Amino acid sequence: MTTRRASLALLGTGWALASASSAAAPPGPLRIALAPFLSPAALLAAFRPLREHLERQLQRPVEMVTSRDFHSLIAETRHGEHDVVQLPAHLARLAMLDWRWQMLAGPEERVEVVVGVRGAGPVRSIGDLRGQRVGMLDALSLTATVGHAWLQAQGLDSAVTVVVQASVNAALYALERQEISAFVAATTQLATVPASTPRGERVLARIGGIPGPLFLARPDLPAADRDALLAAMLAFQPDPARPTAASNSPLRPVPPASLAALDAYVAVARPLLAQPGRR
Repeated sequence: MTTRRASLALLGTGWALASASSAAAPPGPLRIALAPFLSPAALLAAFRPLREHLERQLQRPVEMVTSRDFHSLIAETRHGEHDVVQLPAHLARLAMLDWRWQMLAGPEERVEVVVGVRGAGPVRSIGDLRGQRVGMLDALSLTATVGHAWLQAQGLDSAVTVVVQASVNAALYALERQEISAFVAATTQLATVPASTPRGERVLARIGGIPGPLFLARPDLPAADRDALLAAMLAFQPDPARPTAASNSPLRPVPPASLAALDAYVAVARPLLAQPGRR
């Protein structure tokens, strides 16, 4: 009996030591996937100040990654491959409704969507777009959703060729090379492109205001981690020397009424996600 009690005592001590060792282990990296609206290098550089701020606030490593395209990011979100995702606002709403992802925060400022053309090019009016090639991000992006709706309202949806661009900076290079005659993008996206990107564009039309991309936490992220992350995001101070952008803006939770207003855009995205071959 004495031997058994001693063994149990030693077992209990060993369990306590193992628990203490586990509690002392530093947390692993927090993985945040960014929406692919810029080239990967430009995107990660733009969000570096936010990443470093989160690391200081959370006292743990923060790893930021991106995806090949919006379809890939949505598939990764559905499968819970990241701790946090940044999605266009309408896709964030869809992820909250369908896969129980949790709202964290998004940029405080609304985003303006514009149609840009070459400053010295032949397109001088909206009607001049007829027969031209227009560059946009993937159709799942919110800027492209707004762009397609605008083309339809102008009676141009069947009169132009939409050319999908890998990133906003890629669209500006395509415009410079005259591979496209116009592009659709957000002003905040344009403010974030690398300094080496050609910038000879002129705004042809301003076609709508939209919420910026939103950060969401995966459904099973522990509440304590989610609360700490939200507090860190709310404490982020943008750099006044840099232009306002998704990467350089105060971050705030989006009110439920504003989220519900995105449902019309969600209805556009659902059939695209349901197409054969989409993951």
